[in-house]
Amino acid sequence: MKKEFKGIWIPSELWINKDLSVMEKIFLVEITSLDREKGCYASNGYFSEFFSLSKTRC
Repeated sequence: MKKEFKGIWIPSELWINKDLSVMEKIFLVEITSLDREKGCYASNGYFSEFFSLSKTRC
């Protein structure tokens, strides 16, 4: 699935949440961008490739 990229937007409740790391916030932004009406079904493999991380880090 190829999506059009226009930038990112971080909701204020994520941005000011001190309980989340920066990486967790970025993951949640990506999950939100993939979320369609039925939810996000991206795999660890997708996230490992997207963020250039090993699958065990996702």
